[in-house]
Amino acid sequence: MTLAQANQLKGVFDSCRFVWNRALGDWADAWKNEQRSVRYGEADRALTLRRKESDWLRGQPSVPEQQALRDLYRSIVAFFDKQNPARRPTFKKKATHHSARWTKNGFAIKDGRLHIAVGGRTALRVVWSRELASVPASVTVYKDRCGHYWASFVCRIEVPEVRVRLTGSSTGLDVGLTTFATVEDAEHDVQNPRYLRHAQKALARSQHNMSRKKKGSKNRARARTRLARQHAKVASQRLDFQHKAAHGLVANYDQIGVEDLRVKNMMARSKRGGHRRAKTGLSRAIGDAGWSQFVRVLEHQATKTGVEVVKIPAAYFSQRCSQCGSITKTRLKLSDRVFRCSDCGLEIDRDRNAARNLNPARVRQNPAGLLSGQGVDGIKTSVPAGTLAA
Repeated sequence: MTLAQANQLKGVFDSCRFVWNRALGDWADAWKNEQRSVRYGEADRALTLRRKESDWLRGQPSVPEQQALRDLYRSIVAFFDKQNPARRPTFKKKATHHSARWTKNGFAIKDGRLHIAVGGRTALRVVWSRELASVPASVTVYKDRCGHYWASFVCRIEVPEVRVRLTGSSTGLDVGLTTFATVEDAEHDVQNPRYLRHAQKALARSQHNMSRKKKGSKNRARARTRLARQHAKVASQRLDFQHKAAHGLVANYDQIGVEDLRVKNMMARSKRGGHRRAKTGLSRAIGDAGWSQFVRVLEHQATKTGVEVVKIPAAYFSQRCSQCGSITKTRLKLSDRVFRCSDCGLEIDRDRNAARNLNPARVRQNPAGLLSGQGVDGIKTSVPAGTLAA
């Protein structure tokens, strides 16, 4: 990307941020002072008026600005959703917001280049990571903290109705820290690479180096970029590992059951005496493993081959015997790595026992016992088969 193209994109990013912040300010003021909500049509007319009055705003493409306004009102609707409310929309900062989206009438792909409407047509050279599955409906161009530019396309793919290659086997999957993913067959277990732990010393040196620079200086900005690139490398390593691990799992099983964990709650700061305390000692290790991201990656890989990923509500999977179904202990310590059943005498690895209990086939055979009275309705199939996925 040339310097001129980078400056053009910066102008588009700034205009999208301006539209979002002004529309959000109008909506917040009307809600606070008049107890009314500014509708989308009213905000759209206000945007048209602002473009007429501002030469700078009128000089930027209208499609990304319109999409920024639509995104804002989607977030407002989600904020008022009573079933699953989202967080209140916040103002976007200049230092962190660098993105814009074009729809079909604002971009084109010709000769391997991305042509977008930025003061005419600007051709961006793209390093393609894969072929597009279909004609893209939109493209989002954004700049990350490392200074790299990315283009994200929205395409439609068809989800297979049945498993492409049947294996005739299903398994439960228990995520952990010692072993990243434990399944019923030990040969298919996935070990934990711990990328963040291995990079901890280098990250600490970079963080210390940045803290010594004067705030607002160019040296501090360069140090911040170096630190961001190190964090991005760790995140890329983790994501690559998770895609490879998920690909291996969906290739060996037709059904995979995972526990519906609340990872955010497991990493939350504890409260005592009305004061927030430090996070638990396992928070960094849990974040390094990336359990929530891995489940999303597993679902994504499952859509390609028609594998069914089943989320099962948490219900004593570590404490319940996978052979006789009895609960021998109400609570297991983290140091208890072997499960011993006092009723049938089964001795098995703790995580392996949980993986056997999470097997969808076993859960459906005995839903009342394994789901603690929640029944078959407690099972949530996260990947719908035979549908179109964007």
